[in-house]
Amino acid sequence: MASLKTKLLHEVRAPKSKKELANIIRAQRIAEKVLKDTLAILKNGISEIEVQNFIKKSFVKYGAPVLSFSPIVAFGKNSANIHHEPQKNKQAKLKKGDIIMLDFGTTVNHYCSDMTRTFFWGKPNKRQEKIYKDVLRAMELAMAKIAAGEKRAKIIDASARKFLAKKHNSNFKHGLGHGVGTVIHEWPNFKPKSPDILPVGTVMTIEPGLYIKGFGGVRIEDMVLITRNSYKNLTKMPKDFKNAILIPR
Repeated sequence: MASLKTKLLHEVRAPKSKKELANIIRAQRIAEKVLKDTLAILKNGISEIEVQNFIKKSFVKYGAPVLSFSPIVAFGKNSANIHHEPQKNKQAKLKKGDIIMLDFGTTVNHYCSDMTRTFFWGKPNKRQEKIYKDVLRAMELAMAKIAAGEKRAKIIDASARKFLAKKHNSNFKHGLGHGVGTVIHEWPNFKPKSPDILPVGTVMTIEPGLYIKGFGGVRIEDMVLITRNSYKNLTKMPKDFKNAILIPR
């Protein structure tokens, strides 16, 4: 009985009202401002912890100090760690050739945002470029499934997972995404065996990633609103390969 009640609660909670959606979008717009500000302060020798602290202070500046989760800032090989914590490697500093992974969000009236962008500090090598473009393609395939009216979470997950498996074996090590609301991880979930059906009005993340120990990782994450026959992307920050390349300074 308890599990049935929980399931019903999830199903009622998942679709967002116009007001709830407005809060999520506002939180996302603030996060995008913070990301732009963060890219502007990157320089050779800056540490992960310095960037993380800057992100936190920036959210305070924009009036959204209660974050969705502790910001993930990962340079170089650290980007292979899905949930990297800068505090555990305070000596990690940015250098030319590094991958830069930034994953963060904030809250507005208790409603969360979530976004990941991966960048390259200087011209990426061929392997870095391939991984980035394959992750981006996996995201596009998942979004195309939703755009075609697919609502079964495991089918959407599979569209990205199978593509990456052909290219990179089993280095996609987490679900494709999750619901977002008053907590950062809500029902439903994109997972290989998920029984979930996406309700119209649900906000979901789509976040494929590849993580190669000793080399680095790439994750790209948008939030989308599930509509009756498609989706609306709530994330406005560019993610094309050209915009992922930063000029060292």
